[in-house]
Amino acid sequence: MEIFKYNKDKITRINNFMKKLVELNSSEEKVKLYKEYEQEILAITPLDIFYLDFYRDDSTLTISEIKESANRFVNVFHKGLSPYSNLGDNLLFKELIKESKRIEKHLAKIKPYYKREVISANKQELLKVFNECQVFDLKFQKFENIIFPNLERILPSSKPLEVLWELHDDSRTLLKKIINLLESDDALEEELIKQIGTYHYLIFGINQKEELILLPVMKQLLPNEKLNKIYNECLEIGFVFNNEKLNPLEMNKNENLVGYFTSNTGKMSISQLISMLNHLPFDITFVDKDDVVIYYNENKNRHFPRTPSVIGRLVKNCHPPKSVHIVEGIIADFKANKKDFEDFWINFKGQTLYIAYYAVRDEKNNYLGVLEVSQNISKFQQIAGEKRLRDSE
Repeated sequence: MEIFKYNKDKITRINNFMKKLVELNSSEEKVKLYKEYEQEILAITPLDIFYLDFYRDDSTLTISEIKESANRFVNVFHKGLSPYSNLGDNLLFKELIKESKRIEKHLAKIKPYYKREVISANKQELLKVFNECQVFDLKFQKFENIIFPNLERILPSSKPLEVLWELHDDSRTLLKKIINLLESDDALEEELIKQIGTYHYLIFGINQKEELILLPVMKQLLPNEKLNKIYNECLEIGFVFNNEKLNPLEMNKNENLVGYFTSNTGKMSISQLISMLNHLPFDITFVDKDDVVIYYNENKNRHFPRTPSVIGRLVKNCHPPKSVHIVEGIIADFKANKKDFEDFWINFKGQTLYIAYYAVRDEKNNYLGVLEVSQNISKFQQIAGEKRLRDSE
């Protein structure tokens, strides 16, 4: 169901323009095509992007194919989209824009070294700059775990969000590659120049897509109360290169912690239950039978970001586009009663992280959902012999 008003004739015209543009090679033909559709191009709005055939959920194009043309289209539509980048005084938008500008200022440190026969002589300086770029992940986490879920529920298509997430992952992969090249004695200068240039262009492209499309759409569709809630959640993750103390905004709290949880094995207050779950020495997330995230515990040492915005989100939207099919496959096996358990372990920030998925079923074996549990098992890998309780005194 379409929930927003939009000009169907304009969208049809822009769709035709986009399809023709990707088929053209000569600049002369592109200029002619632009003039033919100039009226619609200049009248485009950020929300229109989510109705275009290229970016619909049922698009026949892959994410990779969409990415190839995304920058070209943003540049073509830049003039029409620019007026919407005035986002007013909302604190969330102000901090997100300031964060992007700090990131761009940091990347400007590369410029003095970005020349042939200069890069090789200044690898250590460049290595310092790019190691510090790893903190950009704070920004990506805010979008992937807070902003995207709030928009997925109301936008006509989530495809542009998937594209942005994959661009985040591309930048993560490319940053690791650049750091490895800078640490290597055998890296060719031409390769470094190419990869550094690609990374610089990629980060600026992500910022541009946010400022011209995503943030204006948020301003149009989300009420101030929701934007303030998002801001408070963003504070939990943090802002890149921020040296200011940012305080949460006052919000109305609707928490209801009264009552008791009762089962065959005991009874406790809701407050006790919540506190107990939050003190478990591992992270848990529960996804119901309809593949919707309905709960996570607030472990203070949580490995992967979780915020209240994830509640009500489809689990397929909680994972990068490149890996979501793996999670969907596990859940499909659980639903078909082929499996009850799946686990794996990874090296994560100097820890060995053990992650397990459990099919949750009722007494009649009806599937109720999946429980994800993740735990740092580095300490357990070192255990040998015995340690009795009184040995700790």
